[in-house]
Amino acid sequence: MAAAITIGAGVTISKAIGPDPPDEHQKPVRCDADADLLANREEPAIGYNMFKPDQNRNEIRDGVELARRCREVVKALPSYPLGGPPPGIKEPYKMEHALDGLELCDVCGQWIHMGGWEIINRKLGLRYPDPNDPMEDMFLPDLALHYMEHGSFDCHGSVHKGRVDIARLLRVVELRYPYDPNEHQLPVDGNDLDGDLLTDNEELASGWNLYDADQNANLIPDGPERAKRCAEIIDALPNAPTPEEPYKINHLAKGLENCDICPTIVNMGFCEVINPKLGLFIAVPYIVSHYMGHGSFSYSGSVHGKGRIDVNLLVNVLGERYKVSIDLGPYNIRGDFNEDRIVNLLDLADFSNQWLTSTDPSEDECYR
Repeated sequence: MAAAITIGAGVTISKAIGPDPPDEHQKPVRCDADADLLANREEPAIGYNMFKPDQNRNEIRDGVELARRCREVVKALPSYPLGGPPPGIKEPYKMEHALDGLELCDVCGQWIHMGGWEIINRKLGLRYPDPNDPMEDMFLPDLALHYMEHGSFDCHGSVHKGRVDIARLLRVVELRYPYDPNEHQLPVDGNDLDGDLLTDNEELASGWNLYDADQNANLIPDGPERAKRCAEIIDALPNAPTPEEPYKINHLAKGLENCDICPTIVNMGFCEVINPKLGLFIAVPYIVSHYMGHGSFSYSGSVHGKGRIDVNLLVNVLGERYKVSIDLGPYNIRGDFNEDRIVNLLDLADFSNQWLTSTDPSEDECYR
């Protein structure tokens, strides 16, 4: 089964859904404590946890999922002949290095074009590969894309052998996690050091980490995750006053509002969210709820225009227990190393397996 995912204007890719099937292209990676096909030193460099093989718990190992996603993103990039596009193009693009020859995949025996693609990001002043890349200094080989399609950043062929520079590739194509992006997730106005679509001021005011884009380590940036969580909470609030817990009052208007991103039309009124215990309230227009449901605290509609809801006030109105569930996810239990909410011998085994594993990304050797 596959799902269509829009990653930008007019660009759609597909994503495999379901358990990770075995594939002989996925060779073990040296120094990989959690066996997710990402090396220990690679994971902290790209914001992953080196002891969690399936951080978003979708039954696909992190390295396999990320390799497939990278291949889809590279495939979807606009292509231009050598020399590049006209001036003014700031989005990442690729240029083909066409060579007159084929190379053989060592695993499946398929013949692959021995050339590849040079990827340019003018906005960041970066390209892939780096001139000092040990595998190929001019382009990302088509053989590497063949292996990435099969879930591996390593490639082995009759011409090219080596491993993709994952951190550089992610930066050049501006891909951070293998989550499902959405065009409703508008960029924030203001500083956003970790790129999680929460402004630094919002994170500081709420006690969140402005240097960590994925605080609960589930490979979903904090901003989209929290926006969707707020929308879910508001939708579940009672429609009648309560003495202690937050509730909502709907204020429907005689008119409709268009979303500027998709064809959705909502009532132009708003929902008033009230916290009687704290004496706080906030008006949440229905167009804002629509955007939060898609992972954005910013919005753009035909009536309310462009703007951003007061995130900190919203979180405070929803209350402390809602604030915790948005911020940290499941409560952490001391000694629960495998995060199954039970402390038992399985946690001791998990801890023992990690006892001699180096967490220093500068280490060249593995300690197990």
